[in-house]
Amino acid sequence: MSSSRSGRRWIRGIVGVAAAAALASGCQLVKAPFTDELAGGPAVTTPSVEAARAMSVQPRLPHRPHAPVEVHLPGGTVTHGPLYFRDPFESTDCDDGRFAWSGEDYLCWLYGPSRFLLNTAFFPVSAAVTPPWRIMKSDARPGPRAPDNGPDDASSDGPTDSAN
Repeated sequence: MSSSRSGRRWIRGIVGVAAAAALASGCQLVKAPFTDELAGGPAVTTPSVEAARAMSVQPRLPHRPHAPVEVHLPGGTVTHGPLYFRDPFESTDCDDGRFAWSGEDYLCWLYGPSRFLLNTAFFPVSAAVTPPWRIMKSDARPGPRAPDNGPDDASSDGPTDSAN
């Protein structure tokens, strides 16, 4: 019996030392996780990139057999179908101008998947309220910043809402 107890103690000791070693050997390179040291520094480069930049070769533009055509949108709006799964936080930036994680990023971790699951569960209701064949239009300006500023559901004959 004593040999089985000492064997168990020995195994527990080895497992404990291995667990302590695994916890102590974490990544030591990250010094400040909320700032990026490379964002304000010089560009990271390699010798092959520098060799390619040193070559004095003019870019070759392909010549098309037709005349160029300019395309302009009337009134600056774009028509599209309903935006059932639009995420208002998808293209927002932090207001303080820093390149770092902020509280908005942590909110998006919870808000984004939760909103997607809710939109998926209630898609039949959304499709009944705003049918898929309804034509919408958006301008290119971002709308007001709010967790839920409503879908961009201005019909093509009504006023234009700001798209996010």
